[in-house]
Amino acid sequence: MDRDKALRLDGIIAGAVASIDRISHYLKVNTSPQEYSDYIVHVGGAMAELFEISQGLYRQHPDIVPEELRPPQDD
Repeated sequence: MDRDKALRLDGIIAGAVASIDRISHYLKVNTSPQEYSDYIVHVGGAMAELFEISQGLYRQHPDIVPEELRPPQDD
């Protein structure tokens, strides 16, 4: 995948991750502990799959790794 498409896809994934995070919060607030436990496994799986896609993009285009995910630089 070319860099521009990878960068766009990573932005879309970031939006999806934010939405999934809201789902997690909603479930935590609005379901019983047992229901939450049942659902959060799947929510976590969805997050993990998106993370895998992003990691593949970052391996292919290291320059698109968000600053907050980069290791600290020694000066």
